[in-house]
Amino acid sequence: MTVIAASEIHGLAATSDKELKAALGQWLDSPPRRIDRLILQCLLAAAPLKARVRNNCGLYLASAHPARATIGALLEAVCVQHKQPKPFEFVNSVSNAAGFHIAQQLGIDGPNLFIGAGEQVWAQLQALANLDLQDGLIEQALLLVCDECGDFCVQAVLLDGATTGIHANNFAKLTADTEVERIKL
Repeated sequence: MTVIAASEIHGLAATSDKELKAALGQWLDSPPRRIDRLILQCLLAAAPLKARVRNNCGLYLASAHPARATIGALLEAVCVQHKQPKPFEFVNSVSNAAGFHIAQQLGIDGPNLFIGAGEQVWAQLQALANLDLQDGLIEQALLLVCDECGDFCVQAVLLDGATTGIHANNFAKLTADTEVERIKL
């Protein structure tokens, strides 16, 4: 696999959704409405790569947790208050909601997969993408990892071409020979 482009966004936990939306507005003409924090962060990491993404790209996204505030509000409404969830909470509680919005905004038609992030997340994402690349289902793969432990960091890598082996087990090694678009909030 060849790295075509990469981006990385870092922000404080105190960064507001309004600030994330403002930053996203610099990259996208018409960002989606009614999206949660996980979607905002992931879109902001993927948006700088938009010009390089082809429509037959696969999307492989990982995060240790779904959007915590959305899930918290959904569980509070349903389990504690015994109410129906709000449509926003329900729709965005589905783990592939972030992938859906990224694919829509970047014009991606390929496979779209969300997995839970663990210690080997970069190797796992590369392995999944490599299978689809080798099978000819896609020509490119967009890998994203969102880390919201304390302050947040989202890393995105756009890959081209299949190989038989995994090349890197972290973002730094994967992007060592690539200029990374870095966004600091």
